[in-house]
Amino acid sequence: MINLIKISKDHLNNSGASPQSYSEHAIFAIANSAVLIVAGIKGIIHGVLPFMFPFSTSSTVISSFKKLIDSGRHRKELKQIIPEDYIYKKHLED
Repeated sequence: MINLIKISKDHLNNSGASPQSYSEHAIFAIANSAVLIVAGIKGIIHGVLPFMFPFSTSSTVISSFKKLIDSGRHRKELKQIIPEDYIYKKHLED
């Protein structure tokens, strides 16, 4: 049990990079996850009925991703998953 508390505190502290209180972490994680669950359901419906919820799921995922990046808590994950300079100008141009 003591080990679980230590692991939780380490996660909340995030090595000093943008630490969160337990309640801040809980509110963000639960709210963000609920939004993503709804987006996933909309994505399933959109897969069958393409005229419904166009771009709703992708917009929600991109918005959620931006919140995670802006939090400053996920730099290590970003470096592991997304290569440096992965998003080029060509990805953002019309």
